Amino acid sequence: MKITVEIGGYREPDKEKPCEVEIYCDKEGLDYLIKELSKLNNLGDHAHFMTPSWGMDDLSEEKVVAENDLAHHLRLTLI
Repeated sequence: MKITVEIGGYREPDKEKPCEVEIYCDKEGLDYLIKELSKLNNLGDHAHFMTPSWGMDDLSEEKVVAENDLAHHLRLTLI
């Protein structure tokens, strides 16, 4: 399973600031995300996904796009 959350999309005029969150996943990762997100309807108001170095094993630490920055924590909140 692979899910990675990356920050990139550097745009003009200020190429120093990223402006996009990019989520990459394989089929198994997509199925896992769908299963976990469906729990928000019944079990709670938010879900956490983290890399191993941040204490969980949901997200991969292997980037897909070398120039991107890696996000170690993704929190999705139902509002």
